[in-house]
Amino acid sequence: LKRRSRDPPVPTQFQSRSRPTMPETMEITAAAKSGDGTVTNVGIKMEGSFQCPDCRQKFESDKAKQLHWKFIHDPNRHQED
Repeated sequence: LKRRSRDPPVPTQFQSRSRPTMPETMEITAAAKSGDGTVTNVGIKMEGSFQCPDCRQKFESDKAKQLHWKFIHDPNRHQED
């Protein structure tokens, strides 16, 4: 790594000459996919029979919907800052 005289030294662990690369192809399961290609639905699971009562998210099972609600919407759930 070449550095200018005014730059702080680069720690040894970050001086690697090779960079990690992304795999050329990546398999994504259907359960991990969301949205329908529109900006409005980015991150929203569109497929599913169980609609969250508090948001637009849908789920494949009632148990998944309940877990989502418990960790995302439940006002009685204790959260640490």
